[in-house]
Amino acid sequence: MPVSQTDRTITQHADTGSGPSQPPAGTRATIAQLFATPVARTLCPFAAEVNDLLAARILDEAGVGAKDFGYKQETAGEFTAWAGPDALRLSRWVCAVAGRFTESLVAMPLAEALGSSRQREGEQAQGEGREVAVGVTRSWASLYRAGDRHEAHFHPNTALSAVYYVAAPGQCEIDLLDPRPAVDYYDPGITLAGESHRVRLSCPPGELLVFPGWLKHAVPEFHDGEPRISIAWNLNYTLG
Repeated sequence: MPVSQTDRTITQHADTGSGPSQPPAGTRATIAQLFATPVARTLCPFAAEVNDLLAARILDEAGVGAKDFGYKQETAGEFTAWAGPDALRLSRWVCAVAGRFTESLVAMPLAEALGSSRQREGEQAQGEGREVAVGVTRSWASLYRAGDRHEAHFHPNTALSAVYYVAAPGQCEIDLLDPRPAVDYYDPGITLAGESHRVRLSCPPGELLVFPGWLKHAVPEFHDGEPRISIAWNLNYTLG
């Protein structure tokens, strides 16, 4: 897949006076903004049908088998296995959205994209002609109460990360960190390519986020009295 870019052209006209900070007269340069990070946001069309039921099921599960990390609670076991048919319905929708997300970025069906990637890497074709879909590697629910937070992290061995917001007294905040590893090593005083280090999104219950598994993200400190409930999926490409 080609790296997406937005080109701009700057021109130094011949009649412009030259100075120590100016290029020679008549110079033209094309500026390309590279390495954009895709993030999908969408509202679940059946959120009103499942959110309250899922929130109750997750709270029940948290009372008996949740892992308490000190900064949040996380359900044990596979979410789609214990949370019932509404969880399975939601997970299938999430996988479908994630598949369309990838296809829109690579501008080709998943099977063709996977085959092209393997050819580019010099790998032998495996399962040629078989259907490729997005599948769940792992899924879980998280509960945040007043004072809870989650420091920056990413999900290894994961093609796509998905987060769905089930319940909260207000907006659910998530920070997405600049993925360029050396961007915070030195502050030159002027930023040229959006080096703001993190972008904070505010999401209502019923909204889904999908982004690359390598993108670091964090949950800022939660302050409300009622719990914030979200579901996360690690997603990968599977052969049908």
